[in-house]
Amino acid sequence: MIYSKKLQQDIPVTVEKVVFDNSNYRRITKYLVKDGKIAVGRVSVSDLPNGVNVEFMENFHPELYKGFGKIADQIEVEHCLNRGLDTFEIVSEAGLNSHAVHYKRGKRFIPDEVNKIVENVIKTTPAGKQYQTSFLGKVKMFMPQEVIKKYINIIKKCALLR
Repeated sequence: MIYSKKLQQDIPVTVEKVVFDNSNYRRITKYLVKDGKIAVGRVSVSDLPNGVNVEFMENFHPELYKGFGKIADQIEVEHCLNRGLDTFEIVSEAGLNSHAVHYKRGKRFIPDEVNKIVENVIKTTPAGKQYQTSFLGKVKMFMPQEVIKKYINIIKKCALLR
């Protein structure tokens, strides 16, 4: 489900999967999320031996939909489970002024000092204003195990991938 700002309610989504297998590099899987009518966004992951690297994620219509990051996170976890991984890691990079949004969803940064900087930006940004973290540039981040476990519990009740 994703929250429609226009309808002011949660609406169901479907996910289409396309796999690119490049033996010279890594297997890349792209997921397209739709609300039944239009494409909401996309998530692209590349397989690592012990998990996935999130290549990119994008909400095509942030003015219409809220909560795409949570759907993307669930897809990342579910992808690892579908590969038969029991324990895994999910890594990616934050950039383009997205650090605070990722942090608020539970992702954490390497090095750890970046977490403190982002926390401070979140605390000092007035309500209704956009977080300004572009000065951090691209920063590596990961999904902590406690967040992965939260998504595993959600997936047990309502999987997105079939």
